[in-house]
Amino acid sequence: MAKRWTEDVGAWASSLRFSGFTILIVGLVVAGALILSPTLTTFVQQQREIKELRESVQLHRDAVNEIDAEREKWKDPTYIRSQARDRLFYVLPGETQLSVIDDAEIPEDVTETTEAELTHIDRDWVSSLAGSLIAAGTTDAEPEELTRAGLGDDPPAEPAEPSEEEAE
Repeated sequence: MAKRWTEDVGAWASSLRFSGFTILIVGLVVAGALILSPTLTTFVQQQREIKELRESVQLHRDAVNEIDAEREKWKDPTYIRSQARDRLFYVLPGETQLSVIDDAEIPEDVTETTEAELTHIDRDWVSSLAGSLIAAGTTDAEPEELTRAGLGDDPPAEPAEPSEEEAE
């Protein structure tokens, strides 16, 4: 089958006759295509840019229209009064402002109970903080030792005794 096909194509190709006029016309068509292709590419690119610029202009016109509509709203004293009430929580004389805050989410599966008695802690946090700062500032321990001490592997490092030069 493939052999017959190649014979048919060969017979067809040998039957073609090219005259000088045919070669001239084919050459002119090829030359025209080569000459016009950069121009057509530029034309298509410019049309695409024009379309993008028109879309951009339309977006900007829409933005200007929105701003104009907003400016017209602000010319109305009723709108200004409502914005002052909503944004700045202003009220007219004699009115009472109530603000409802509904942002707390309470889980439904709460099993904790509250007690009526207050809890008192017998620790002085100010002294603990001051002692911690002094101990951190006066220690001679290496950072690795302090890290281990903070993780509970070793007991915390004791503050270093001031040297004789520092004591004076």
